[in-house]
Amino acid sequence: MQTRKVIWCGLVLCLVLTGFLFLAGCTRQEPASGIVKTDAGSVSGTEQGGLWVYLGIPFAAPPTGDLRWRPPAPVQPWDSVKDTKVFSPVCPQPVSSGSHVNMSEDCLYLNVWTPAQGAGEKLPVMVFFYGGAFGQVAPFGTMAVYNGTTLAGKGVVVVTTNYRLGALGFLAHPELDNESPHNSSGNYGILDQVAALQWVQRNIGAFGGDPSRVTIFGQSAGGESVLIHLVSPESRGLYQQAIVESGPFWANGPTIDNVHSKVDAEQFGEAYAQSLGYPGPGAIAQMRKLSPEALINATPWPSSSWELTHTLHFEPTIDGWILPESVDALFALHRENPVPFMIGTNANDGTTLSANANMTVPEYVAFINTQFGPDAPSVLEQYPANSTAEVQLRLAQIMTHYDFADAAKFAAGSMADLDRSTYLYRYSYILPGQPNGAFHGSETLLLFNLPGIQSDPAVGDNLVDLWTRFAKTGDPNGGMTVTWPQYTRERDQYLDINDTPAVMSGY
Repeated sequence: MQTRKVIWCGLVLCLVLTGFLFLAGCTRQEPASGIVKTDAGSVSGTEQGGLWVYLGIPFAAPPTGDLRWRPPAPVQPWDSVKDTKVFSPVCPQPVSSGSHVNMSEDCLYLNVWTPAQGAGEKLPVMVFFYGGAFGQVAPFGTMAVYNGTTLAGKGVVVVTTNYRLGALGFLAHPELDNESPHNSSGNYGILDQVAALQWVQRNIGAFGGDPSRVTIFGQSAGGESVLIHLVSPESRGLYQQAIVESGPFWANGPTIDNVHSKVDAEQFGEAYAQSLGYPGPGAIAQMRKLSPEALINATPWPSSSWELTHTLHFEPTIDGWILPESVDALFALHRENPVPFMIGTNANDGTTLSANANMTVPEYVAFINTQFGPDAPSVLEQYPANSTAEVQLRLAQIMTHYDFADAAKFAAGSMADLDRSTYLYRYSYILPGQPNGAFHGSETLLLFNLPGIQSDPAVGDNLVDLWTRFAKTGDPNGGMTVTWPQYTRERDQYLDINDTPAVMSGY
């Protein structure tokens, strides 16, 4: 299906393609065998080019049966050594037709790449959250695109983790509120991330990592997840630094809303249950009996990238517990966790995310009037459109400008008021032959060194160096020929990441 191909390719393989508390014998690593003892049992990894790799380590109980739509439960301990040498199944999600993907609701596993040869090395740790519109575009969080080898080769421990997606991860419903001691529902995927970070705090020392030096980072929905952890009381103390790559920020953005109100999320949840044939009391009990495939198939599939971003249903909810208020409102009040912070966007973030809007000029004018209200005339003056093709271009530019660049600049300004170690970037490198420019997620192809990508090697090397230096020290500088200045509202300086990195102003 062409639309799905657009989403698959344009969003980077569907990006739109957690320490010191150990028992005496639990922090010992045996390099010769690759066996590490975690708090739930021992795991055996694989040595690869000077790294030890552990794939598919369970960090929570399978969220199946009665555990569906509940916070993650503790993993059941095991006695024998668990072989962790292959990726776990991915969490259930829609896939492109013809794809053969190993999916299972039993998916709460994480992966570790460590250059440490013993538990006492205390290396910095980087924990990555993948994107993919929270599961309404298949992100495949354990695929090779998120292979931690290159980053770990720079002397950091890398962790990637699954988290529940779509309806299984973000369904809000009054009956689920009633089950919760927090009167909360809808943020199970975020709670999975919290559980993974708690696992890191308890266990990463056994892999040679330092639980007091954890950097969380993510792209797109993963970047939004990082922003949520920065304002969530439940995430405090689980990380010390943060990196956001093109993470949606505004609660009511011009084209992307990054969270739902509790009322809106629950209304959609009730409508979703009704679409499955369960309109009244007992709906959740009945829906827990359905297969994951039935839940996925009942989720509206977007007909275009534009519909995906503009009408996303299953995403984080302002529930009063995990998320007390919207991310932008909490940043405006300086309620975020003041930590060293890197944030940025791509020069053409909106190009693929707004694809196939199929909007006429009158529809475009009406849309801008609705979204921008009294500011609509100035927006239309800056982004005029006289044809359907020009409408598509303008929507991409508006999304890039307002939903991403302005959002990143606002977040950086707020954090800089609290912590001087704040850095703003703009990724503008265009892959050879790529007509969509520096599209949404294109930086991750180089950051994770995806095989087969043709590029200037210096750009990828620079990205990896900047990210890992920041993880080590809270300062990305030291490897470039230019100095990336800390961000301030007054100077408004940022790093443009391209063939030749350059400091610029006027983001």
